[in-house]
Order: sequence, then structure tokens, then C-alpha cells
Amino acid sequence: MLFVVNRNAGHGKGIRVWREIEARLQRFGTSYTACVTATSEEAEMRVRMHIDRHPRTSVIVIGGDGTIHRLLPLLIGTEVALGVIPAGSGNDTARGFHLPTEPLSALNIILHGRRRIVDLIQLNGEWTLTALATGFDADVAETVNRSCYKRWCNRLGLGSAAYLIGAAETLSRFKPADANVRVNGIERRYKDVWLTAIANVPSYGGGIRICPQAMPDDGELDICIVHGCNRRTLLRLFPTVLTGKHVELPYVTMLRGQEVHIESSIPRITYGDGERSGMTPLQAVIAPGRLQLLVPPKE
Repeated sequence: MLFVVNRNAGHGKGIRVWREIEARLQRFGTSYTACVTATSEEAEMRVRMHIDRHPRTSVIVIGGDGTIHRLLPLLIGTEVALGVIPAGSGNDTARGFHLPTEPLSALNIILHGRRRIVDLIQLNGEWTLTALATGFDADVAETVNRSCYKRWCNRLGLGSAAYLIGAAETLSRFKPADANVRVNGIERRYKDVWLTAIANVPSYGGGIRICPQAMPDDGELDICIVHGCNRRTLLRLFPTVLTGKHVELPYVTMLRGQEVHIESSIPRITYGDGERSGMTPLQAVIAPGRLQLLVPPKE
């Protein structure tokens, strides 16, 4: 197995977690290869070389969702299993697949778990594992990534708090826009759209349960559209998305399908797995069964 360590993940958390993991591997006498890197380019090169030599190996990422996102093209359609030991800010991949956030518990899943075949989202030729965000939520991600407080929140172990701060900052300047959303060929028009999320797992953004019914192996995309409300109403929405109760609100529309096309009257940034993935208009489709993921054994 190959451990890919992003030393900069979580502003240094990645390398700290690796030291703990490496000590346990050596104690167990486990055979492994490690790649400790600060750049995605080096990580991609090492992973590609390892897969060429060991086509049914496991690639274990010690880092955040962004590191996983960049390695997806190398893993798609192969016999390589992806393992995750979270060391990022949001850790949505771990949360979405019920993986432990404590390093040694996550290592136990790597060593004793099972392979689960899961779907991916394809967006304009690129790949996403957890969710796509466009509109307010994507602008929050953009704000947080450019902020100075993200670093301090990570150091304090409060990665999710950075997104709450970013949401408050974004709310004051964000303007909703009209949008056309076409799902499985059926087009709907929405006024004053705040966000459209396309999900493969129930939560994103550090624990926001945006599509609580989403399943990563059902061959369907879950779509959440927040529209037709003002800022004050949107503020009342925030507590409900932590539990998934927002789906019952009149200004929230939930859809499902295999293909989604979104056009907005104002060009919107799109984020996938917490990484900037382009602008609207966007075309997203589900890609069933394209990735093998190491998950806890069945009870």
C-alpha cells in the first residue's frame, strides 16, 4: 500500500498525523510505501508510478478533500482502493462515508476494512467524489480559502468554524440570481436562487447535511436548490441544514436524477470536493461504480 501524505494539509496536520501513523505501522511490522509531498504534481507522479507497478494496490491519502480530489483521475476504473485518513479542514469525504476522523481508528479501517464500489460525479470532464456547489455555498468556499482565519481555525481543530465565519462574511454581499435547472431533460426555472448543490453524499462544507437522502452508490445525483427567499429567511435556514430539516421548507426544492444542467443569469463559481472547478453553465452527470473505497467492515 502507498501512503500519500500532504504535509501542508490542515496547515501542518498532515505531517503530524503521518508521524503517528508511521509509528503504528512500524510497530505492527506492516509493509508500506510512503510519499510525503507538498505539491499535488509530485503526489500524482508518485501515485501513477505506484499503480503501474501494483495495479491492485491501495492508495491511502493522509490529507484533505482537495488531495483526494486531485488523485481521482488516477484511480477511476482501476482495481486500486482509496483509503482516507483525514487531515484537512472540512473532511467531507470521511464524514460522507462514515470514516473515523481519529487517525489510528482510520488506520484500522485501512488495515481491516472492506472495499466498497461507489459513484462519482463528472463535471465537464473532471471528477468529484462528494458534492458540487454553485452559488452562495461556493462563494463561501472561495471566501474561506482566501481568508487568514482558515489557518487559525485549523490550528485550533475548528475547521468547520471557518465555514461559519465565511458564511457570515459572504451573506452581506451575495446577490441571488435566476437560474434554469434541467434534470434528466426536464427544465425548471427558479427565481432568486441562492445556491444549487449537487451531492453524492449527504453532507458537505464541514458537516452541512445539504442532501440528507443522498447515497454514494445508487446511481443518482441529489440536488438541493434554495430559491425565492430574502437574507433574513436564509439566516433561519442555517440551523436547519445541520440536521437536514431544511428539505421541508417551501423555499427549498429537492430533485434527483442522473444528469443536471445549470444556467444562471449571473455567472457563478462552482466548487467540487472543496476545490474550484469552473463557472456556470455546468453539466454534471453521475458515473456509477467508478471508484473503490476502503470503508468499515459490515456489522
